[in-house]
Amino acid sequence: MRNGDVECRWRLASLATAHQQQQQHRGAASATTASSQQQEQQQQQERQRQQSAPAVRSSKQTLDYTALCACVQELQAQWVPSKVEEVVQPDAYTLSLRLRTPLRQGWLHLSWHPTAARLSAGAPPPRGAASEAFSFAAAASQQLKGLVLSGADIPQQWERVAQLQFGVRPGDPPSRMVYCEIMANYSNVILTDGAGVVVSAGHQVGGRMSSLRQVQQGRPYALPPAAGGVAPGAAEPLELWRANVSRAAELAAAPQQSSREEGPQAAEEAQVRAQRKQKHGGGGGGGGRATVLGGCVRAYHGVSPSLAEELCAAAGVQPRAHPSEVSDGEWGALHAAWRGWLERLESGSYAATLDEAGGRFSVLGGYSKHFESVHELVEAYYSSLQASELHASLHQKLTAAARGALKKARSRVTAFQQQLAAAEGVGAVQRRADIIMANVYRIEEGATVLEAEDWDSGEAVSIPLDPEKTAVEQAEALYKRARKLRRALDAVAPLLEAALADAEYLEQVESEVAQLAVYEGPDDLAALREVRDELVEAGAIRAPPEAGLAAKAAAKGRKATKKDKQRSGGAAGAAGGQGFRRFESPGGFAILVGRNNKQNDVLSHQVANPQDLWMHVRGMPGSHTLLRVEPGRGAPGEEDVRAAAALAAWFSKARDSGKADVIVTRAEHVRKFKGAKPGQVILAKEDRVVVVRPQDSSAATAAVTTGGGGQ
Repeated sequence: MRNGDVECRWRLASLATAHQQQQQHRGAASATTASSQQQEQQQQQERQRQQSAPAVRSSKQTLDYTALCACVQELQAQWVPSKVEEVVQPDAYTLSLRLRTPLRQGWLHLSWHPTAARLSAGAPPPRGAASEAFSFAAAASQQLKGLVLSGADIPQQWERVAQLQFGVRPGDPPSRMVYCEIMANYSNVILTDGAGVVVSAGHQVGGRMSSLRQVQQGRPYALPPAAGGVAPGAAEPLELWRANVSRAAELAAAPQQSSREEGPQAAEEAQVRAQRKQKHGGGGGGGGRATVLGGCVRAYHGVSPSLAEELCAAAGVQPRAHPSEVSDGEWGALHAAWRGWLERLESGSYAATLDEAGGRFSVLGGYSKHFESVHELVEAYYSSLQASELHASLHQKLTAAARGALKKARSRVTAFQQQLAAAEGVGAVQRRADIIMANVYRIEEGATVLEAEDWDSGEAVSIPLDPEKTAVEQAEALYKRARKLRRALDAVAPLLEAALADAEYLEQVESEVAQLAVYEGPDDLAALREVRDELVEAGAIRAPPEAGLAAKAAAKGRKATKKDKQRSGGAAGAAGGQGFRRFESPGGFAILVGRNNKQNDVLSHQVANPQDLWMHVRGMPGSHTLLRVEPGRGAPGEEDVRAAAALAAWFSKARDSGKADVIVTRAEHVRKFKGAKPGQVILAKEDRVVVVRPQDSSAATAAVTTGGGGQ
C-alpha cells in the first residue's frame, strides 16, 4: 500500500490545473436529475422498509463506495483464486469463509450488520462458530464449500454492492455468486446460483416489506435501485461541478428533503446528515442551512459524508460552509481534490489510515495512523464497533436482569424472615399448653381465664380460655399449633439461609455488571457473556438462542486448554488467556483482578500460587485480586500491597467510598466451601486488613499492561 508520499501528493494537488480547466470549459451546461415513476415507487418501498426495520443510529463511519472499492481490489489481488474450505456464521449478521491459497489461508468476513456492514479479511471467528446454527450459513456451507473464489468486482459503478464469483476451478464460469450489499439498515448478503436465482440470504425481503424488490429463495436476483444524483466524472469542468454542488446544497437543505431522498444509500446519508445537524448546528443540510458537504453528497453518486469531509479538509474548505461563502480559490482547490479522488479510484491507489482520536478512517491516506492492509483497517474498525454495540446492549440487559433477580431474592429473604419470626413463638405456645395441663384439675367448666404460676419464672400468668371447649381440648390445640410452628421453623431456616446466600451472590453479580459498563476491549464483552451464563444457570434469565453454540465453543476451549496443558507438562492454561484485568505494582509485581465470579473462581483456585497475596474488600461485593509473588523473588513491599489493595477496593462496591477495608491473606488460606457458588470462598486465616482509598488506584489503572482497563 502507499504511504505518506501519496497522501501529500493528493492533499497538495495543483490549484493551477483546476483553474486551467475552468477556463477551458467555461459555459458548459449544468446537469440535472430527472424523476421517474420508478423513483416514486422506490421512495414508497424505502418508506415501507424504514417503518418495518428498526432504526439504528450511530455516529461511526459507514463503509462507503470508495472503501468498498478498496476492499474488493485487495480481495481480488490477494485471495483470487482461493478455495473455500469452511463456511460458518459466528453471529446473526456475519458470514465467514475460510479461504486457502497455495501460500496461505485466512478468513473472509461478509457482514450485513446495520452499523458495521463490511467485506474484509480478518481474524478467525470465535471458537464454536458453526454453519448449522443459522439457516443461511447452512445453505451457504452446502453451496460454497469446496468451490474456488474466482473473482470479485463491483457489478454496478457507484453503488455499494460487491459481487463474489465462485466456480469449480479457476477460470470456469461461476456456478455460485455472493452479493454483499452495504446499505446501513438495508445491508444484506445474498447467495445466488450461476443463473442469478436467489438460493439464500442473510435477510429475506418479501412482498409485504417491498413492492419494488424482493429478495427471496427461488426469485431472480436484481441489484438495488440506484440512488439519486449523477455519476462523478474527472472531466467535468469546475464551473459545472460548482453549480451542481451549489444547487444540490440548496435542495438538501430544503424542508421537503426527507421526502425527496431516493434509495437506501440516500436514506442512510439523510440519517447521517440529521445527526450531524444536531451535533454541528445544521451543517449537514436537510431543513436547515445549505452546506458544501450536503451539496457534494446530494449531487453525486458514491459520495458519502465522510468522503466529502475528507475532500474539504484536503482543500482547506469548511465542510459546513454555505456555498456562497466559499471563495473561488477554495472552489478550485476542492475541485482539484475531487479530481484527485476520482483518479485514485481509477488507478486503485489506496492508503489505509485511521484517525484514532476522531474515530474516522480513510483509504485515501488522509489520517495519521497507517495500516498495511485495507482489510486490516476495516476489520479492526468495524469489529470493534460491532463488539462495542453488542457490549452496550448486553450490559443493559444484564443490568436489568441482575437487579430484578436481586429484588426477588431480597423479597424471599424478607418473607422467610417474617415466617421465622412468627415461628419463633413456638416456646411460648408450648408453655401455655403445659400450664393448662398442669392446672386442668383447677379449671372449671365454662371458665374464660386461667390464673396460674409459671413455674420457671415464678411469675403469675393469665391464660385466656375458650368457655366452649374443655381444658384438655384447648391444651391439645396448643400442642398441635406448637408442633406446626416447630415444623415451619425447621423448614424455613434452611430456606432463609439459601435465600440469603442467593441475595449475597446476586449482589456480587450486580456489582460485576456495574464494573463492566465501559467497553475497552474484547475481554470486557467476553466477561459480560460469562456473567450472562451465570444468570442463566441461576435461572434469572433465559438461555439465548445461541446458547448451544456458546456451549460448543466452551467445550472446544476446554479441549484446547487440556491439550496445551499436556504439551507443556500441565502448567499451561493456569496463568494466561483468562481475560483478567492486569496491572503492575510500583515494585514491578503483577496484579491480577477478576472481572466476574467465574474469573474470580479461576483466579483464586487455579491461577493463584500458595505464596501469592489474595485480597478482597471486606463486607462488600468485589473482585478477587491477586498480587503475584514469584518463587525466589523477595516479598512485595508495603507500597506494592497498598497498590493491589487499592485496586481491590476500586473494583468493588466500595469504589465511591472515601475509605475501604481490604482483607489481605496468602492464597493458600483461600478455600471453596461445599455448595459454594462461583466466586464464593471462605478464609482459613486473615493475615491483615489494609485501609485504603479506592481513588488511590487511579495511578495503578494507568499502568495497565494487557487485557483490560481501569474501569
